[in-house]
Amino acid sequence: MSPCPGLRLVLVSVGSRGDVQPMLALGQVLRQRGHSVRIAAPPDFLTWVQSMGFDFAPVGLHMQQFLAANPAVLTGNVRRATPLLKRYFAEALPPQMQELLAICGDADALVWAGLAITAPSVAERLGIPALGVLYSTCMVPSGLHPPPTVRWHGLAAWINHTLWWLHDRLAANMLGLPLNQARRQAGLAEVNLRDHLLRGCEYAIATDETLFPGDPAWPTNLQRAQYLFLNDPASLDPELDAWLRNGEPPVYIGFGSMGGPGTQRMETLLLQAMADSGRRCLIASGWAGPGMQTLPPSWRRVAAAPHALLFPRLAAVVHHGGSGTTAQALRAGVPQVLLPLILDQYHHAHRLHLAGLTPAPVSMEHISAKQLKQSIEAAIAWPLAPRQAAAMRLQQSDGATLVAKQIETLCMRTNSRV
Repeated sequence: MSPCPGLRLVLVSVGSRGDVQPMLALGQVLRQRGHSVRIAAPPDFLTWVQSMGFDFAPVGLHMQQFLAANPAVLTGNVRRATPLLKRYFAEALPPQMQELLAICGDADALVWAGLAITAPSVAERLGIPALGVLYSTCMVPSGLHPPPTVRWHGLAAWINHTLWWLHDRLAANMLGLPLNQARRQAGLAEVNLRDHLLRGCEYAIATDETLFPGDPAWPTNLQRAQYLFLNDPASLDPELDAWLRNGEPPVYIGFGSMGGPGTQRMETLLLQAMADSGRRCLIASGWAGPGMQTLPPSWRRVAAAPHALLFPRLAAVVHHGGSGTTAQALRAGVPQVLLPLILDQYHHAHRLHLAGLTPAPVSMEHISAKQLKQSIEAAIAWPLAPRQAAAMRLQQSDGATLVAKQIETLCMRTNSRV
């Protein structure tokens, strides 16, 4: 039980399932500790969130519809994605702030993640504490890595700092202008985007510190936690369970909410890469496919399945490198092939390969069928000990409780009601 039970908390995350699911994991623990939790997220997640027993408040537009209508957002081509994202933020941030001001009017604290960029400003306007949750270390400026918009890693520190300087200029134009418009409408002064987001509230970095070490130069308002794993009440579909039991462990292939040219070209590559392997495959539909209509007899398609139950029963997981899928595969100790497409996915793929956990990554948009087959076989043959060590560490971790305690400490320090 919490030392300060009864807090009214709003957990908001704007993005895909990978952005929202960790908030549900955190909400489960906060609820167990005696707090009232409301989840604010895109309308796509209303049914799912309510099925978990949480109060739900919609924020912004339907993300699945937006991504389907703007596939260039989900490509590694920054030049093509930038005007679409600039328009999105210009249209989304001012109403997002107004929605959150209404949703959080009676809250004692606000916890935010993903694209809920106005959350620190909302907390400032309401006079309540805010905690940001980061799912990747690559979101914090550092000489140790480039900004998430850059796919090249292992660069010199001075190059990374230069790239962050350029990234800040781009972000100030794309995000800073609509954020300050939203702030003006709410009666708040304009801010410098980087200073506001980096130092405007406290943060929990919800990643494994062993695989993703921090930078000693980071400000003290960033605290380390661990991955936020959902206690998913769902069970495996009985037919899927029977299929898994009646054959060799399959290779799982899924790209979450990713879509567009990157995942579409994978359909042909998957068939070519696995045709002569004799391995069974399990294809996850997700938001965007793959959408192959005809599968080989030894393959199966699944719309959704709890990863905690599924992943330990697989031969390998082929995925995009999103933080949630990466974390679940690490905890299961299953071989991984990461095919990064955008943003933090390159960072995760680089760090896992550097730690000796996966073969060298090849981007989803450039990998060939031959390379894919070689990567899958290499991953399955990869040394077991590093995966086992990571799996044991994550199985014993409790990131949600660490973040919950950080929220409580923040409220006790700053909230007069507590």
